[in-house]
Amino acid sequence: MAYVNLIIAFAFLSAAIVNLAGPQVIRAEFAKWGYPDWLRVTVSAVELGGAILLCIAGTQWLGALMLLVVTLGILVSFTRSKEWMRMQYPFVLFLLLAAILRQPHA
Repeated sequence: MAYVNLIIAFAFLSAAIVNLAGPQVIRAEFAKWGYPDWLRVTVSAVELGGAILLCIAGTQWLGALMLLVVTLGILVSFTRSKEWMRMQYPFVLFLLLAAILRQPHA
């Protein structure tokens, strides 16, 4: 499961960098969903923090929980905007994060 944690951490680290950089396409997407720009920065910070915690022994559960909340937000946003074909990737991440939470924690 350690490799899964690293892969997920890298995925969210990449997302955090893109969200923080805030290219026009990302800003337009948040605006399309009706979210303020500060939320993009907040989501980026949570993604970064969750990715880091996912790599530290004993804190994986907290990182997975934080990232699960972000992923749930993505799924809700896609559902509200009826972007069904974009839901596969976040849904797989959601399931993997849920699996991490089901692991025994020290």
